[in-house]
Amino acid sequence: MSSQIGFSLSHVGTAPAPLSYIQEVAFGTMPASPTLTAVKVIDQFTPRIDNMEMDVRSIGSHYLYGMQSGGHTYGLGLTLHPFDLPFLKIGTNGPNYTTPAGTVTASYAMAFKYYQSTGTLGYNLYNIQLLGGRPNTTSISISSQGLVEATQDWVFRDITKPTAGDISGSTWPAFPTTAVLSNIDAGSKPLTINGTAYAIGDFKIDWNNNLIQKKYIGSDLLDQSVLGAVDISGSFVTPAGQDTLLETAIHDFPQSGVTGKLTVKTGVMIINMTNMKLLTDAPTGLSAGPTDAYEHAYTFKCSTATLDTT
Repeated sequence: MSSQIGFSLSHVGTAPAPLSYIQEVAFGTMPASPTLTAVKVIDQFTPRIDNMEMDVRSIGSHYLYGMQSGGHTYGLGLTLHPFDLPFLKIGTNGPNYTTPAGTVTASYAMAFKYYQSTGTLGYNLYNIQLLGGRPNTTSISISSQGLVEATQDWVFRDITKPTAGDISGSTWPAFPTTAVLSNIDAGSKPLTINGTAYAIGDFKIDWNNNLIQKKYIGSDLLDQSVLGAVDISGSFVTPAGQDTLLETAIHDFPQSGVTGKLTVKTGVMIINMTNMKLLTDAPTGLSAGPTDAYEHAYTFKCSTATLDTT
C-alpha cells in the first residue's frame, strides 16, 4: 500500500523567523510594511478559532432544523521563556491612556511565517497574521532548579488563513540569542514581604485583565476589546522556621496590606506588588516518616503588580 499522503510534513523547525509582533495603528489591521519584533523565546504557541453556530429547532421534530453561523472568536495561547520585559509588560503593567505604546491600551498584531507543502513534496513559504490582539491573562512562574516561565492568553479580532509568500514590505527579526532567565538569577532570598526577605521554593503570579470583548449587530468578528477589572493573585512556598511574621499576618484580623517584591534578576526583572495580603496557607511536610520538610504554601492577592527593573 502506498503512502496516504503525497506531500511533506511541516513543523516549527521550518520557520525562518520567530513569532513576532507590532503595535497596530488601526484595530485589526497589520501596519503597512511592518517592522516586527520577536516575541522572545517561545516554547509553544497555540492559535485557536471558535466557530459559533446557533441552533435552530422547529416544532414537530427531535432533530436540528439547521444551524446559523453567528461569528468567529479567535485567541492564542503562549508559553515563553523571558529575558527582558517589553512584551510581558503589555499584559501586566496596566493601561496608559495618554501614551498607549507598549501597554494593553494599544492593540497588537502578530505574525508567523513558515514553510509548508501544498500537495507536493516541495515546500512553499506561508504566513499567518493575528490581528487586533490584546493579552487577557499573564502568568509568571519560577521553581527551584527551573527556568522562568511565562504563559499568556491573547484575544484577537481575526487570524488570517495561511497566505502564500511573505507579508509585503515586512522586516523580520532574527531569532533571539540572549540567555533566558532561570531560578539562579534570583539570588538569595528573592522574595521580600513588608521588608523581610524569604527563601522560597516556588513562586507564581497571575494577572487577569478580564478584557471586555464587544461584538455588535452585523459583525461576525470582535469589534473591539478594552481592559476590564484586573485581578492579581499568586502563590509561593517557604520553609517554616525563619520567623512567625507570615503566620501572624494571615492570623491577624483585619489583615494589613503590605508591599511585596520578587527579584527575578537584579536590574532585569523585578515584580513589585502593592497591598499584598495572604489568603490561604496549606502547610506541607506534616506526614509520618517524615517524608518532607515542613513548609508553608501560601496564596496571596494584591492590588497591583508591575514588572520593573528596580
